[in-house]
Amino acid sequence: MKNKMESNINSFLVEKEIPYYEETQKRTLLQKIRKIKNTILMLLAYACPSNGWRIRLHRWRGVSIGNKVYIGMFCFFDNLYPEYIHIEDNASVNAGSMILTHFNPMKRFAAVMRARVAPVIIKEGAIVAVRCTILPGVVIGHNAIVSAGSVVEKNVSNYTLVRGNPAKKVTEFEFLMNGEIKINEK
Repeated sequence: MKNKMESNINSFLVEKEIPYYEETQKRTLLQKIRKIKNTILMLLAYACPSNGWRIRLHRWRGVSIGNKVYIGMFCFFDNLYPEYIHIEDNASVNAGSMILTHFNPMKRFAAVMRARVAPVIIKEGAIVAVRCTILPGVVIGHNAIVSAGSVVEKNVSNYTLVRGNPAKKVTEFEFLMNGEIKINEK
């Protein structure tokens, strides 16, 4: 499973430009059907009481999800580009969290911000607490913790606790996970 997931991640590591909002309103029939399918599956997953079914529904949408993952109720995963979301083994995305992979403002804002899609990767063992927002292009590191209600706009290093809006580093805790407690001597 891991090799397949790593190859999927590597094929989507590239951020790319997408059409601005006005241009997205002219969809082909196939694009409209895909959006309807994703919306129905997302709404079913959103309120599903079973973690196993939530994972299955998101996988059907195209989200890459590893083994032993927990996805809480009422999570919103990007509706237009769910295939840009990668959640590795033993990770947790808790209730009410939002993962966004794209941003397509109106064309009049093109000089200020560009329309883009970028992958979001939640590494093995990471925890995204309740009501967090993860923005496009973010990597949540191995065993990292995103505190409740945080808005993450930059990558989070391995074994790091972040919190706030925007999320800021609180501490690193790798030494605790590895049993290496350092005592300050005078």
